[in-house]
Amino acid sequence: MLGKLFKYEWKGFRFPMLIMLIVLAGTTVLTCSVIITINPRYDETFTWYSVMALMLSVFLYYFGIIGCSLGVLLIIAIRFYKTCYTDQGYLTHTLPVSTQKILNVKIISSAAAVLLLILAVAGSLFIIAHVGINHILTILIAESHGTLEDIAEARRVFFNEMSTVLTEFEDELGISLGMYLVYMVVYFLIAVIANVVTILGCVSLGQLYTKHRIIGAIIAYFVVQFILKMLGYFASMPMYAKLMRVDSYYEEYTAFGIASPTMNLALLFSVIMAVVMYFINLHMMTKKLNLE
Repeated sequence: MLGKLFKYEWKGFRFPMLIMLIVLAGTTVLTCSVIITINPRYDETFTWYSVMALMLSVFLYYFGIIGCSLGVLLIIAIRFYKTCYTDQGYLTHTLPVSTQKILNVKIISSAAAVLLLILAVAGSLFIIAHVGINHILTILIAESHGTLEDIAEARRVFFNEMSTVLTEFEDELGISLGMYLVYMVVYFLIAVIANVVTILGCVSLGQLYTKHRIIGAIIAYFVVQFILKMLGYFASMPMYAKLMRVDSYYEEYTAFGIASPTMNLALLFSVIMAVVMYFINLHMMTKKLNLE
């Protein structure tokens, strides 16, 4: 039965997520296409137009990412509301599955949708960076009348220099790049799940406003975010105190050593809020259920 629930959830996410991914892919292709048109060997007017087009495409790409991110969060909230608190909820709550399992399926499916978008954004950034680097190296080699072998050699030199920069980055960061990436993956995975649970909790809190449930959910979301922002501010105070002493005690601190306690504390607050919201969801879906 749980397998059918997951399948049903993904069926609901499939079309809206496809639209988000198409928008992201379109802005990525547009940005890469504009990058390829830039060539200093052309006249200055053409180059100027190309640079302006690149700036416009970057803005479109940026707003595309913002729009897709907000779009996915809205899709999650709207689907949860419709399938749990409207007339569709009659079908959801009459399934031979406990309310807790239904909630867990929705959380996992929603988190998977967010992670899918994050992976898509990361992939699009990699493609844009790859296209940009290759185009710049090709132009530089072409200006010096180089060959394809020269382009390959320039690429090798570039990545060797990047490895040197990453080594220096590790020294400044105070942790190996591999461990830092593992830390960030785990951090964002927990943060995504906590954020999803919090959004669903705000939708549930909105049901307390019988005549204005959507407005109630929006108000609940902004109140919760305000609370998290205030907690995040208090969590960052130790970091600011260390930064004020970093000149005097530079050898005692690293960038990761300064930032990680604040990040961990902020994540802890988010997890605590998510746990509270999880039980609010269960309470509203069992004790306070009032379908439209």
